Amino acid sequence: MAQALANQLAACKNESGRAEVRIAACSWLIDQVKDDDDIRIEAHLQRGVLNELAGDKDAAIGDYSKVIELDPSNALAYFNRGNAYDQQGDYERAIADYTEAIKLDPSDPDAFNNRGQAYDSTGEYDLAIADYSQSIRLNPDNPRAFYNRGLAYANKGEHELAIASLDQAIKLAPGDADAHLSRGAMHEELGNEAAARADYSRALEIVPEHEDAKEALARLDAPPGADVNEAKQ
Repeated sequence: MAQALANQLAACKNESGRAEVRIAACSWLIDQVKDDDDIRIEAHLQRGVLNELAGDKDAAIGDYSKVIELDPSNALAYFNRGNAYDQQGDYERAIADYTEAIKLDPSDPDAFNNRGQAYDSTGEYDLAIADYSQSIRLNPDNPRAFYNRGLAYANKGEHELAIASLDQAIKLAPGDADAHLSRGAMHEELGNEAAARADYSRALEIVPEHEDAKEALARLDAPPGADVNEAKQ
């Protein structure tokens, strides 16, 4: 039994293994190991991630919930369940889980970033900005938090603050076409056509088929009052 357990645990955790093999191994552990909560927690966590990646969010939530039942102090389970709720569009439950994860591990920048995204989705831009800012304080090298904060400022109409955050995102990830596109939109809103054009053009250099960047450049090139779609023909 001990060797079988070791083999199944290894298969469950094997990141290079096939998903169906890993899920079967994790399920075997959950069914067979009744007296070792640590192993059951690991198996549920692993199977939850695999179910999430396979698109079965309900099954993933079930696994993460079981981990929380077994170990209410498991920040990762709350974080992962929050992600699954967020992907389902259940932002209130996502926020609640991210909040619990933050209480358990306030040093995790991803929990703040992801809660910020959930706040963004509910229109709570100030709360989102606060979370992105804390994520940045915890990890100033993460371009995604700067990018997300830039979008939240943009949603509030604070274009200059949006540009400042997007500047940092681009500095950290110069190959991010969407960051260039978003910064270009902010420059366009402020009437800085040259800067907007430069950003839209850079986005197209990075992703030559970027439709939003093409449309943005067509909009700049169109005469006043012209139909953008007509200008693109």
